[in-house]
Amino acid sequence: LGRFELRRVLGQGAQATVWLGFDARLEREVAVKLMRAAPSPDAAAVNQWLQEARSVSRLTHPNIVPVFEADVLEQQPYLVFEYVPGRTLAEHLRARGPLPAREAVEMMIGVLGALEAAHAAGVVHRDLKPSNILVDGTGSPRVMDFGIAARTQDPTSQQKVVGTPGYMSPEAAGGAAPTPAMDLFSAGLVLAEMLHGLPLIRERDPYRAIYRVAHEDLQLPAALPVDGDDALRAIVLRAI
Repeated sequence: LGRFELRRVLGQGAQATVWLGFDARLEREVAVKLMRAAPSPDAAAVNQWLQEARSVSRLTHPNIVPVFEADVLEQQPYLVFEYVPGRTLAEHLRARGPLPAREAVEMMIGVLGALEAAHAAGVVHRDLKPSNILVDGTGSPRVMDFGIAARTQDPTSQQKVVGTPGYMSPEAAGGAAPTPAMDLFSAGLVLAEMLHGLPLIRERDPYRAIYRVAHEDLQLPAALPVDGDDALRAIVLRAI
């Protein structure tokens, strides 16, 4: 893809495929995300996507995976990120199950630091979930995939249901304009999942998941780790 050699698939989702790539010009490994290309991409949508990528490229924080490049080549939109060896938090939880409360909280503090930096720059992630958090070799979280991020002052972001069912906030499910509170709600769901080992909203039907988050008060499972106290439960409940 242009100057990037695509070596092997790192991950695949409904919207994109992530490759381990090699940048021959700078002689470094990178992560290349190939967005699913439409038969005839909407120029306005592509321009908005590139503008959002530029906003994210200016974010600098040790818990954010930086964007190096965003472009469209022969109708193929793509993003180039720093390559971070490790596994996603989703893979981490599948391998380990529920995390000890202290470990989960320390990891979430890193995630919140990344979100704070993004929000201070006027950027809302809008798709925070375990598969968008990398756990690097030191065990530190690195938030990635701001691909559907939006600026808080962007009027075009209104009236769009954006995010992943099961992790989006009630406001996002209703198509409201992006706000930092949306990310905090998702962070609460992720912290609950780290403590419990399973998502709070487990629905095969995405519309059912969206309905539940929009109309139900979510409850924490009774079986949280014994080292998780009432104060921690209260923080998670307040977030969601």
